Parts: sequence; C-alpha cells; structure tokens
Amino acid sequence: MIPIATAFITVYNEERWIANAVQSLLVQTLEDIEILVVDDGSDDRTLERLNIFSDPRLRIISRERSGRANSLAFTCLEARGRYLANLDADDEAYPDRLEKQVSFLDSHPNHAWVGAGEEREDSQRGEHIHRLYPETNSKIRKQSSKCIPYCHSAITFRRELIDQGINYDSEQPYLIDFEFFLRVAKQFKVANLPEILVMRRARHESYFQSHFTRTEQNKRLAKFCLKAVHDFDLPFWYSVYPFFRLVYPYFPNNLKKLIRSKHGMKEING
Repeated sequence: MIPIATAFITVYNEERWIANAVQSLLVQTLEDIEILVVDDGSDDRTLERLNIFSDPRLRIISRERSGRANSLAFTCLEARGRYLANLDADDEAYPDRLEKQVSFLDSHPNHAWVGAGEEREDSQRGEHIHRLYPETNSKIRKQSSKCIPYCHSAITFRRELIDQGINYDSEQPYLIDFEFFLRVAKQFKVANLPEILVMRRARHESYFQSHFTRTEQNKRLAKFCLKAVHDFDLPFWYSVYPFFRLVYPYFPNNLKKLIRSKHGMKEING
C-alpha cells in the first residue's frame, strides 16, 4: 500500500533533538503516513535515539556521510508517499500539520507545493516569534526577490515532482531548499497556509550557520533572489531587493523586524 504522505527527516548529529522531531510525526492526526529518517553518517548518539521507536510506519536508513544536499535528494527518491513533507531534524511538526497540507493539495490539484507558518525559537536573535508567510502564488513569487518565502520544515509537495526529475540538487553547497523551490515555482503554483504548523529552531549550532559566514550566506541568497526576479518575470525594479540583501544582515534586529513586516512577513512575539 502506498501511504498518503511520507514525512522525511535527514539528520546528521542531532542526538539532542531527533527524538522530538520523530515523535511529533508519530502523533500526526493523519495516520496513513510513512516516516522516513535518513541518517547521514552521524557519529554521536543519533541512531541510538532513533532506535527507541518501534512504530511500523517509521523507516530508518543509515548511510555514510554524503552531505545535506545528497541526503535530501536520496531521501525523496526513497520516499513512497503521494505527498512528501520535509521536517528538519531539530524541529517539530504540530499534530495536524500533515492532515491540513494534504487536504489543501487534494483540493488544489493545480498546486505542487504548500508551506505553512512557523513558531520560531531563534537563539541567534534571542526571539520567540510566530511567523506567517505570504499565502498566494503571486505574493510568494514576489517575496522570493526579497527573501526565502516559506519555512523549509513546513513544506509538503507532490511526489510527482520527483518522478518528473525535479528534486533537490545534490551538488548544491547550501540554500539547497531555496534552489529547489525556485525550480518548482517556475513551473507550478505554490502556496502557504495562513496558520502555524511547525516549531522551528534557528540555532548558531546548525550546520548552515556554523559552516558558512554571514557574507557567504547573503551573497548566495542575493544570487537566488535575483534569479527569482528573472524566472518569475517580476518588474525590473525588483532587482533592487537582492542587492539590499547584502546590507540587511548588518541592521539592528528591531529594524530588521520592521522591514520584514513592511514586506509581507507577519510576525507576532511568542
């Protein structure tokens, strides 16, 4: 039997959080799911934490270290569900996340991808906020010129994308999901649900934050934002937003929050 959805986690050395992530998927209100965890060569106690679970819906694959991008691409090929839902290893899904996103995709056959809002525990900024993203295809495309317009831990998309050869690029060094998103959104409609469906942890210790400098991160993000302007046929003046990304990180947090609120990101203190 093909499950309705596969919720997938790729993990490397997340012994502190991985059990919480898996448990949040085991208690989903949508029960006809596969939970696929791919361990990317962890050398801490991640596998020990995973082995405490015995639910038959949980499938664990342990591989030699291959990197985040390769693991994501591999995992999507291994997934069996009609819909695929990512959850980062240090995050947690709300119980009704999969039910609501599957319902949306079932009722919107012209959409290939749906996200949702996040409860965000941000140790980098010292914030606990609730963030909602633009909802409609048009607004999400416009937002792509300014920033990443979704939460990666809250995305669910059709398995058909993978069957058509649209997958995470295993050669991408970072911002892997945004590059994947841009290819999806260039061909298909996308959406975000107007509610919080995941709890996301933004940490200095994460691989992305600890391995790439702020300058590296924002140069690459600006490159992808500029690509969005081109790929989505946005007005030429939208090109100013990618260049603004290069100075945005140096603004005070209060000013950043004001800028985000003025440009389509709804945030409420948690």
